[in-house]
Amino acid sequence: MMDTALGGLERIVRGGAKGLSGVEELLAARADLAALALRETLRELGGDRSVASYAAYLASRTACLTLLAGAGSRWVKSVSLARERGVGGAAATFDLEKPRGLFPVRDLLAGRPSVPLAAYTLAAVRGLGSHVIVTRGAEPEIEAEILLPLGFLPGSYRFFTQEAPFGKPLGHGDAAWQCRALWGGADYVVTNFGGDANSRLTVLSSLLVLDALVSRGEDVDLLIPAAYQPNPAYPIRLDAEGLPRGFGHAKLQGTPKPGSDPSSSSGSAAGAYTNVGLRIYRAPALLAAVESFRREYWEEGTGYAIPGNDPAGHEFALDNVDAALAAAGRARILPIARPEELCPAKAYEDLPAFEAAVEKVLVEDLRAGFQS
Repeated sequence: MMDTALGGLERIVRGGAKGLSGVEELLAARADLAALALRETLRELGGDRSVASYAAYLASRTACLTLLAGAGSRWVKSVSLARERGVGGAAATFDLEKPRGLFPVRDLLAGRPSVPLAAYTLAAVRGLGSHVIVTRGAEPEIEAEILLPLGFLPGSYRFFTQEAPFGKPLGHGDAAWQCRALWGGADYVVTNFGGDANSRLTVLSSLLVLDALVSRGEDVDLLIPAAYQPNPAYPIRLDAEGLPRGFGHAKLQGTPKPGSDPSSSSGSAAGAYTNVGLRIYRAPALLAAVESFRREYWEEGTGYAIPGNDPAGHEFALDNVDAALAAAGRARILPIARPEELCPAKAYEDLPAFEAAVEKVLVEDLRAGFQS
């Protein structure tokens, strides 16, 4: 069994610890992880519940924050270049004023001719909590083309328009701060982004694991699903105990606190763990962090001035929150995400790889009984 082989949840979330079982063993046990989290929780809470009832119980305490308000400059440029090359179809007719999450791609969910790109992002979190969808317009289209066809219940979601005081959004950390009144009363917050190949199995397992750790007294405020990759662009730096201490994001990376070791990492020089675009927070910790960053680094008239961030962007990212929680020793990774989850559609040329990745993710979710 997974808990016998790996020593329980505490060992699993110290993914870079010495003596960790192989990456392939972790991936093979993905489908068992939610049940393991349930068993670990029952040791403390008692009772007789199924994974489905456990998930429903957590949904009443969880907010899912889906971010669809990015500027999308790379996307707009890539579609414009495709048009110059004479590419037809949706590339030739799509309104570039709309979010890229509405761009039609192959439908692997319900058999329609096509489905908006962000449908896969929202399907991965459907029913796992109340939904806050951060946008900058096109809400009627998102509702009509994504939410209603996917069966989102009326009242289960709310739109929030991210303000852009200086002409562009100032990052997903700022978005979380702006809409904090909509999620601040939850126990947990799941964040994801339109255009990622999210796995429902990964999302649900991560939420259950974080709750199981918290219920057993583990000092953790953030759980980051991670995949192992050769030479990832944004590696997670782990200490000798397997705890994340830094994140190799070139543009948005909070300055580590003194005493952290930026040189340590998981795996060999040729491989490391990396974030797949999902985060699961304890809501009180996320709320305290976004309020602290706003209070300490906001400059009226210009935006944020966070040490380590691109000074020209004036942005505040969730990466900054992650770095602060990791430096305090209150973050963990869950190293069970698949590499296919790292195929975001940020540019037009990414779409074939995204569709192929989504197909693999959905097949596994279905086999594991976790497809929405």
